[in-house]
Amino acid sequence: MGGILKNLILLVAMTVSSAVSAAAEDFPAYWRKTMTNDPDTNFYLAQALKPLPNKEAETIRVLRLSLIAGNLCLGAIVNTRMREAFLQQAGYNSLRGKAWDEAAFLANDWFKYFNYRSLAHLCAGIDYMFGPEGRLAPNLVKAGKGEPKGSYDPLDSYYMRLPPLRKPNG
Repeated sequence: MGGILKNLILLVAMTVSSAVSAAAEDFPAYWRKTMTNDPDTNFYLAQALKPLPNKEAETIRVLRLSLIAGNLCLGAIVNTRMREAFLQQAGYNSLRGKAWDEAAFLANDWFKYFNYRSLAHLCAGIDYMFGPEGRLAPNLVKAGKGEPKGSYDPLDSYYMRLPPLRKPNG
């Protein structure tokens, strides 16, 4: 009877520990090595920092990255006052017609293959892009936890559809 009780306790302990470790792992463990706030180890962060061919496309990409970070990363918040200042300084509201179309095409091309792995790595690099010493736009987004809000589903690793940005002033 004592041996059965010990085996039952051991089985329960193993089940609980494996369930806890599975719940704690929201994405594959091998991603953790590259989910850093350093573009030398985080490929997705390095790609986000590469300059685009024109200033307007760069502005649209930075806006889109900040919206993704603020809405899809756990605990991250967009500083609306800093966003408005950034957009005004970058001349976002004056983009119209062909200039908008070309800039939006160039900026959105980067997000064509955006998936959960891209999101997880960008959430890890928020502070590098948007923190107090941010490379793209300082203080635009408060970093939060550095992880995505949603959980990883290995069966649904398709690309994420991101909503289009609204054209400024129509």
